[in-house]
Amino acid sequence: MHQHPGMAHPMHAVLYPEHAITAYGSERPSIIRLLLEAQWAHYQLTYALEHDPDSDVALALRRQKFLHLGALCDVLALRTQDAAFYESARDLGELLRQTDGLALDDQPHNGLDHLRTQYGLLHGHHRGAVHGAAPSAPDERRCRLPIHRSGPWLLHQMCDTYAWATLGHSPRFPHVDVADEKRRHLITRGLVLTWAAPADGATHAAVTIAGHALRTFDGQPALDDPGARAYLLDASRELDDQDEDDDPHPQDCAGGCGGDGEILAVLTWEHHGDSIYTAVHQEPVACLGDSATHAPDCATCGGHGYTYPPGYRELCLDGRVLEEDSTPSTTTQDD
Repeated sequence: MHQHPGMAHPMHAVLYPEHAITAYGSERPSIIRLLLEAQWAHYQLTYALEHDPDSDVALALRRQKFLHLGALCDVLALRTQDAAFYESARDLGELLRQTDGLALDDQPHNGLDHLRTQYGLLHGHHRGAVHGAAPSAPDERRCRLPIHRSGPWLLHQMCDTYAWATLGHSPRFPHVDVADEKRRHLITRGLVLTWAAPADGATHAAVTIAGHALRTFDGQPALDDPGARAYLLDASRELDDQDEDDDPHPQDCAGGCGGDGEILAVLTWEHHGDSIYTAVHQEPVACLGDSATHAPDCATCGGHGYTYPPGYRELCLDGRVLEEDSTPSTTTQDD
């Protein structure tokens, strides 16, 4: 897009920390574009798994999801300084490495470096993981999410509700409440934009648009821009109120859930022989803190913690219990 010399580009007015990374500095991605890429990648994979789970394109679509969702988490981590976003970006980078057939000792860089390099290569830049001089981030950008949920959970909800609001129009999925999925998507997407918005004119404007869109969806009369943004934030509290009977985990929960009671866990690995497994699927599961163990008499896996369908290994969730609920001295099992 060409720009008149006298016009200041809103995305260039402030140098964000992510622009110290070559992959992002060369491309200067907007949060809005990153959101669209991540939710579209999630939708494509969900569509493939629901319509043709054995399709040869599933692996390529998983890679696409790991790359785009990982880049979004990475940029949000750099903007918000949120540890949960950083951990999620690193984990998605490791999954991307495994999908690309790289062992952990294949190169001296971690999954985050690989993620940044692959993002740069996607856009024709060849030095994606190289850092420049990092600019200092103003303190006002280090804001907290206005709900108890963690950032990665919020991104998963944003992507998943987008996918099911679209898939729900198909007669194959009559159980899907399309209206509810659309509304939750508007709220979660608006929250992510709100978190990333400070000092970014384009993202701040997108938050306002999201607030107006939610009021229109709810059949409410139009408000001014501040009122629309306030309405969005007020509606976002529903995400916490739905679980008001359950005490949220502490923000520093030892299980790593960040206070929302869920963690992102790998559920399925592909078996390549000689006890070599590659992670191929992950999704949020209930967090049991740091005291979770597996029932030794689990009817699903026999206490091993995994099941082994042909060619795969799957995490068994049926026997997950708190340590105090399991039988003492029988919680260890042989591999």
